[in-house]
Amino acid sequence: MKKRYTIYINKVWLPAWVILVSLLLTNCSDRRDLWVLADEYRQLELVTDWSEADEYPGGMTAWFIANDYSGYTYNTKTAEVEHTWLALPRGGYTGFVFDYSPEEYSHNEFIYMDDPEKAQVHLRPSAYQPDPNDSVNKELFGSEAVSKPMDGLEIDPNTGLYIVKAEPDPINLDVLGDVEIVSGTKGDYVLWNKRKEYEESLVTQTLYAKPKPILWRLRVEVNVKGIYYMSNLRASVVGLADGYWMTKGQHTEEVCIRELNNWETRSTGDNVGIVSTSTMSFGLPENVNTRDVITYYIRDLRLNLSFLLRDEETVKNYHFDCEPLVEVNEDQLLVRIYIPLDMAPELPYVMPKNGAGFDADVTPWENGGTAEATM
Repeated sequence: MKKRYTIYINKVWLPAWVILVSLLLTNCSDRRDLWVLADEYRQLELVTDWSEADEYPGGMTAWFIANDYSGYTYNTKTAEVEHTWLALPRGGYTGFVFDYSPEEYSHNEFIYMDDPEKAQVHLRPSAYQPDPNDSVNKELFGSEAVSKPMDGLEIDPNTGLYIVKAEPDPINLDVLGDVEIVSGTKGDYVLWNKRKEYEESLVTQTLYAKPKPILWRLRVEVNVKGIYYMSNLRASVVGLADGYWMTKGQHTEEVCIRELNNWETRSTGDNVGIVSTSTMSFGLPENVNTRDVITYYIRDLRLNLSFLLRDEETVKNYHFDCEPLVEVNEDQLLVRIYIPLDMAPELPYVMPKNGAGFDADVTPWENGGTAEATM
């Protein structure tokens, strides 16, 4: 005789059972699709030639921005600097290939890196910012240092002086414009159960990059009369470009103020000589007109010099508007400022401190009094 079992359900709990069973049935019939990153299915080959770069790098960045202004970006940082594989969704892109990663640049900052037209590399402020209590700094980094207000020059509200920008880190860059990816997903993911079909549908594409230097060297040479009476020299330059438009391949129109250090002296005659220095920069501000002719903005370039004389007290300040004194060499990426002998600063005779005479090496600056001699 078969046993019969009866299950008794309390009527109070019946609605809860109905709800639970309904939820289980709903979840079973409406399971979410499983997606995986498409990044592992790499269909884009990047071959990079560093033969024209300043040096062979230990790493590189490949940064791609969607041309539809959606803000979508894809970037990879890799030690595979000659050949690497990428995975981009279908669509049009502007690509940037440069040495190292953005985080490894201490003086350069990358901005607007989600906009294919605005992407730029800019200068960060220098670690040194002038002390407003030093009267010489007002000549080099204050209102006396500029011929007129200029776009890009920022004033430090705490000092009233202009913010000094750093010397740019060397960077090599190539821009890959109008890159069209013809296979892949429309986004970053692919269905798990479709991954094999997706991988078989991929078409391998190859991109070639050849990064080149984008920095310019600034060379400054100043003839000086009475050079035997000089102890030290501090200087600034106003009007160099503050950054570089990566897509356009040109310098920004905004300018910056830079300190000039590491001066060398060379005698060219009796109590006459040349002081000189060089530094890396983004060159002169520029624009490209409708005829694709580069126009350099030289008219606002200004060189400011502050000489401490050998008595360690007398200071002579000079300001030069450099438009007629500038040479631009595009082939060598060189801007040269040259102050000829007929415009040379003429330092007056002073007795040496403690009987010290002229020293060909520029010694560290020490604060002293000021005597105005503005050109």
